[in-house]
Amino acid sequence: MNKKIFDPEKYGMTTCPSCDSDGFIQNPKRQRCPKCGGFGFIIKETDKDISTDSVSKISLGSNLLDDDRGP
Repeated sequence: MNKKIFDPEKYGMTTCPSCDSDGFIQNPKRQRCPKCGGFGFIIKETDKDISTDSVSKISLGSNLLDDDRGP
């Protein structure tokens, strides 16, 4: 049997520490995990700050960059 197993590391994710990748918590009653939303995995937290340089790489188009055009 060749089973495919989801590898969270491949997608920059890790197991949810709140529910231990079950997707639900038991106490006070069984409910969907609030941290992962029931998925069981969360995106890894990194120490990188999102800088404004990453925003400047987004192309806004020539019509959005001209300030002297009126509405």
